[in-house]
Amino acid sequence: MADEARKAETGSMVGSIAANLHEGNRSEYLAQFVFSSFGTAIPVPHQEDSGLDIYCTLFEHVGRRAWPRWYYSVQVKSTMEPWVLGSSESVRWIIEHPLPIFLCIVQKTEARILVYHTTPRFAAWARPTHPDRLELIPGTEKQAQTTDWEGGETFSLKAPILNFTIQEVLDRDSRARVVEVLKFWIDCDVENLFRIKSGIPHFWVPDSYETNTTKHSGWVHQGECFQEESLLLAQNRLKELLGLIATHHYRNNDMVSAAIYAMALRQLSPTGSSDRFDPHDGFLHFELNKIFGMQPSSYLYQACDSLLKMVKNELAQHGIADPPLPSPEAK
Repeated sequence: MADEARKAETGSMVGSIAANLHEGNRSEYLAQFVFSSFGTAIPVPHQEDSGLDIYCTLFEHVGRRAWPRWYYSVQVKSTMEPWVLGSSESVRWIIEHPLPIFLCIVQKTEARILVYHTTPRFAAWARPTHPDRLELIPGTEKQAQTTDWEGGETFSLKAPILNFTIQEVLDRDSRARVVEVLKFWIDCDVENLFRIKSGIPHFWVPDSYETNTTKHSGWVHQGECFQEESLLLAQNRLKELLGLIATHHYRNNDMVSAAIYAMALRQLSPTGSSDRFDPHDGFLHFELNKIFGMQPSSYLYQACDSLLKMVKNELAQHGIADPPLPSPEAK
């Protein structure tokens, strides 16, 4: 009978919708309007929504043209409830998302926009193991200190980075201040995203910050030791950089720096080539062999390796030596 009653009630309501059906939609519309004041703001269709609501850019004005220079994404909410990512895969998703992410809370009764950074995603990345959930709790204070974070799964975002009304953002000067704050936090996120891509288990955040300004008391460096996977990734990035820097100094006739970087690269990558590239500069090593009178040389890296051996011998004189290789039984 209950089912029949529900069907009858539903049937009698054809042509109507739930009164609060578009409550969340209106928040997204308002947020899109606000963020489109600073650049482009492309809403994600609801059927394609996988966790973020708007993909945005900030414009840089050059003459009569506007160029999108800063890219970011926004999650929109209409209440002050925590943003909870309730599974390990959800946490992995927010860590690996390639754009800066902001949490935006729209208070429609006041036509007010609160914007929060999401740098705890980098704290989750830097831990030895990623948490199975992540909870970001928004607050309404005017100042916050990121060093209050104690790790774990729950992070209090005590102060928004931005707090303004829609009327205020219509003013050119107010809008410019909002853009500067967004740029500041976008640049911070981009640097930390680069560290993730480079396998560096550390991140930088402002020690403290004030709402609606870029004022901060300094920077805090947080992180853990390398894990095996991140260490291999960081070493591969470092091999490429050392090779390029050594070549740069060689081409600028700075053989001292070129030789030092080449030695560091030989220590890091004694086998040379990899699947993608060989970081060692053959022309540089040919020149080193020539300078050291090793022509014809026994092999390409002879001079560099002799320098590296001299350094290791000097270190050994002071009790510093390479660790012993593991025995076959230990493998």
